Amino acid sequence: MVRRFIWSLIAMLVVLLVTIGILLLTRETNYRGVLYDPPQAAFDFQLYTAGNEPVSLKDLNGKAVLLFFGYTSCPDICPNTLAILRQVYTDLGEQADKVQVIYITVDPERDTPQRVADYAAIFHPDFIGLSGGLEALEAAWAAYGVYREIDDTSGSSAGYLVTHSARLYLIDPQGDLLLSYSYGTPAEDILYDVRLLLREYE
Repeated sequence: MVRRFIWSLIAMLVVLLVTIGILLLTRETNYRGVLYDPPQAAFDFQLYTAGNEPVSLKDLNGKAVLLFFGYTSCPDICPNTLAILRQVYTDLGEQADKVQVIYITVDPERDTPQRVADYAAIFHPDFIGLSGGLEALEAAWAAYGVYREIDDTSGSSAGYLVTHSARLYLIDPQGDLLLSYSYGTPAEDILYDVRLLLREYE
């Protein structure tokens, strides 16, 4: 009797472990973005938006955050990415209340908090644009692996261009960095992942 109980217990444990493994694999392969495995605590920042209002990542706990770095004079990458995020945000419908888009400048010499906030709001009034002091921005850039370099040889009418990396980051409602996306990832792929993530927190 005891032996039968022990074998039953072992069988139950095996089934449980297999089930957990299947669930973990399903989570890993269902996402379309690049998965951070395991998810890591996203670097918290304190930067400023319109009216010099401070914004920290911890203020947004409970929401999924789509985080992108760029600048307001960017001729292509930034407006294209923000347009994609606008489509994602619009397609989320009522679920958009559970998501926050954050746009952080890589050009603080020109991008004041007000200017970045106004630029982000062109794409959607709920988008938050942030700037701040160079030290705080450099810490955020380093934490998220952001590359940026001033290019003053382009002859641009904007004065100079900023060459910068263009990854988009998805931070989960607990503040963990979960996924990232390369430039040009279709809106439907990002939307799929955001919906899948939100479903886990229902």
